[in-house]
Amino acid sequence: MIAIRQVFGGASTLALALACSHHAVAQTAAQTDATAPQTPQSTVTTTTTGTPPANADDDSTTQGAIVVSGLRQSLATAQAIKRNASQLVDSITSQDIGRLPDTNVAEALQRISGIQIQRNRGEGSAIAIRGLTEVRTELNGRDIFSANGGRGLSLEEIGPDLLSGVDVYKNPSAELIEGSLGGTVNLRTRMPFDSKGQVVSLTGSTTNYDFAKKQHFGASGLYSNRWETGLGEIGFLVNASWQQTAFRQDAVQMEPYYYHGPNAMSGATVLDSLVPGYETQNVQVPGGGGFNDAVGDRKRFSAAAALQWKPSSNLEIYAQFLTAHYRYHDYGLSFFAYGSDLAPTPGSTYTVDNGVATSGSLQDPNGAAVVYQGNRKTMTNDYSAGMKWELASNLHASVDYQHIHSTAQVQQVNLTMTLLTPAQSGQHYNLLFDTRGKTPSLLIDTPGYLTDPANYAFTAIQPYAEDNKADADSLRADLDWDFGESGLLRKITVGARYSNKRAINRNTTWGTWTAIDGSNCPNSVCTGADFPEFVEANALQSSLLRGQAASSVFGKVLQWRLSSAANPSQAFADVKAISGQNIAFRSFDSPDAFNGRVTEKTTSAYIRAMFGSTVLGMDWDGNAGVRYVQTKQTGVGSSVLSYRTDSSTSAVTVVEPYTGGQDYTKWLPSVNLRLKMTPTLQARFAFSKNINRPDFTQLNPSYSLTPTYNGTSTTPTTVNPSLPYDAQTNPYAGTGTVAGNPNLKPERVTSFDASLEWYFSPTGYVYATLFKKNLRDLVDNRTYSMTRDIEGVGNVEFNVTTLVNVSKGGVKGFEIGAQRFFDFLPGWLSGFGVQANYTLADSNAGVIAQGTAGSTNQVAVPLIGLSKHSFNLIALYDKFGFNFRLAYNWRSKYLLTTTGVGTQTLPEFVRPYGVLDTSASYDFNEHLSLTLDASNVTNTAYRSYLGTSANLRDFKYDDRRLSARVRVRF
Repeated sequence: MIAIRQVFGGASTLALALACSHHAVAQTAAQTDATAPQTPQSTVTTTTTGTPPANADDDSTTQGAIVVSGLRQSLATAQAIKRNASQLVDSITSQDIGRLPDTNVAEALQRISGIQIQRNRGEGSAIAIRGLTEVRTELNGRDIFSANGGRGLSLEEIGPDLLSGVDVYKNPSAELIEGSLGGTVNLRTRMPFDSKGQVVSLTGSTTNYDFAKKQHFGASGLYSNRWETGLGEIGFLVNASWQQTAFRQDAVQMEPYYYHGPNAMSGATVLDSLVPGYETQNVQVPGGGGFNDAVGDRKRFSAAAALQWKPSSNLEIYAQFLTAHYRYHDYGLSFFAYGSDLAPTPGSTYTVDNGVATSGSLQDPNGAAVVYQGNRKTMTNDYSAGMKWELASNLHASVDYQHIHSTAQVQQVNLTMTLLTPAQSGQHYNLLFDTRGKTPSLLIDTPGYLTDPANYAFTAIQPYAEDNKADADSLRADLDWDFGESGLLRKITVGARYSNKRAINRNTTWGTWTAIDGSNCPNSVCTGADFPEFVEANALQSSLLRGQAASSVFGKVLQWRLSSAANPSQAFADVKAISGQNIAFRSFDSPDAFNGRVTEKTTSAYIRAMFGSTVLGMDWDGNAGVRYVQTKQTGVGSSVLSYRTDSSTSAVTVVEPYTGGQDYTKWLPSVNLRLKMTPTLQARFAFSKNINRPDFTQLNPSYSLTPTYNGTSTTPTTVNPSLPYDAQTNPYAGTGTVAGNPNLKPERVTSFDASLEWYFSPTGYVYATLFKKNLRDLVDNRTYSMTRDIEGVGNVEFNVTTLVNVSKGGVKGFEIGAQRFFDFLPGWLSGFGVQANYTLADSNAGVIAQGTAGSTNQVAVPLIGLSKHSFNLIALYDKFGFNFRLAYNWRSKYLLTTTGVGTQTLPEFVRPYGVLDTSASYDFNEHLSLTLDASNVTNTAYRSYLGTSANLRDFKYDDRRLSARVRVRF
């Protein structure tokens, strides 16, 4: 509670100090704020031509122009968008080309209050708004769609140099496309009519990745111009960006903790092996541990082109194109000593803290060294065209068409070597663990055991592949009828939209794990000593966790040579040389592969009324509307049943098509109100309803059902093993998984916001926002029973885990924030400024997870990805062409997953996490500038735990990034 009060107190005190300092210097400031100058309307209307401007109805009263540049100009524009918008919106703007404040879109968005990000190998990849990861991504006000199985374009896939800004709508109004719980993110690219004439810009960059020890480069360029011709005014723009990045991520990981002891526990499994020195009590002991070294790179190429033609003063025709190509490649080694039933070593010494073992010894663990590589390639092309027509001075129409084509391919190979068991090697060994230090320690107590290739066996290969395609077409039309400012009713906007999305998802499934045949080797086991040419030591061991774990986590270990995993054909050749087996990627047309198709057709229409008047001498305005949405979804996949017959233990596999879907209609009302209490102080209220359709991966149906057998028995076990089979009261038992559920309903949200905003200068404001979201039909994993009659076997009751809609939940909280430059200070000191914001978000969303390993008890957990507390503190400087930003972002603990691999379905929580980034730039003149960026300056460690904070899970380090960018503009 003390920490919470400190965070809240610090943020609120800072906001108050910033506000009060304005009054203290009002007489000496360079510009008083009695009339609060606002950005002209041309800089506030930010939505790309061809889509209804989200701020077309904003207050455009202008008292004077903002005469600022660089960082201040971007902040002033973003502030004006927030202030003048007819709804709640936050923006990040790049007033100049290549000047987005971060080198990654997601990392730029984390500076906005209420937004938290997820990182993939150290780089921002996805966001949550107010704890909700169901966020819709737009491109220039249009829906964006890709073949990655989700609904939006990943923020990793588009180069930030293409963007002029990003808008975040937390409580959308009726004209915005439906489809989110947290909010909508609109990525804005440039148009030729945004500039007065010709613009040529070139940017070159280089980035050093200190952990990966790599140096990579990037480049971008833009050409834009407009001409007066006999056919009218024509504008053309082309913009391209290429970037290569690198990464290294090291992780030391503890396996789930299990109870050992003499006492039974309700709903939990207790292993009967006792902990030395604690024989009379139950103790939680880790099931082993290990490490993972991951290295790789990303390559992204994206380009945009735009054509605008204005044949007359009341007509504009445009066309836009965007292509995004992204390749992600990673490879590395994962080495673990583990076992779910490991026994404490008799006579060993243990330390125990509050019932959890913090050091000790485990007897004869399993051991595995897995080398892996993965390649993921995605391509998305977006084509759009439309027109804007001024039918009359107060009547405007627009039509917009969009086509999207996207592909995604994945290839991955895992090669496994395992430690020989004591029965095979004739040697016993123990795993010594100690979690009391900064990083966990894991050691094998038999010297030289892990460096002897004779102690390793070539065990398995697992090739996996995906081939996905997606297409979408949409058409929308909108009509604005302006009634002027004299009456209560100011404007009516109506529109309609039709969308047709198709996705084909094909994968080999992960059931391609193939054991290495050892029949041609001594004792039917092919060891590293038999084929030393395929074995090598882990080259990254000496720098594990930046050297902190080089000798404390196993020390030197052996592995299948990494070059084999990096080249699938070489991996297949290795296996053939060892065992004579022919291995290849499974055909996508194989009965054992997955082929799923999802189609979705939506029809929507809306009406929105803008109004305004005066009450008690104060101006007020707002809008109210309703959006009608009809959705028709169909998912086609397969159901796979595998069972044994009386004559053979070999599985009989039956593959049957499975089809499901939904057809529903929703009415989504929205209201936005604003009261201008003074020229600088305004209050807002917003209400809306929205839906979030399940991701296409969640809609792809894939059932897998298998009866449960003991050993090689051809008869399944019964639900109650102590009683004989009875088709009705005691059927056979089985398990099953469902990778997708086409019968899922959309998640629903009802949102409420109330805010108070004080704008005391063009780049200074203080705000506070209360929010509440009521959630319904949330999608979560649940386990249920289903019975199926199998011919020749009988009734089998399958325990199936699948995605379902749960009843309800909610998120509530508040945001506070402030921004200002200290213009009252003399000389160069007046360039200093500060931004700060704090968010509290609390959830009760019906998410449940397993309490402890082996437990049947379920516990309530927060929303995945939600930190209850988060804040940003940013120091700014802008003077004499020099711009500087030092940004610290912090978030409290959050739930990462309830279904993580190797977690025994325990909830995995990430500990509080803060990152310090900085950026400095200098404009030599209007044509040349230099920017230096540094990310993860303090080398923050990522830590997580399973269930309770004493049960350690991950300790990770990522790269620090240092980059330099040179920009030339003509």
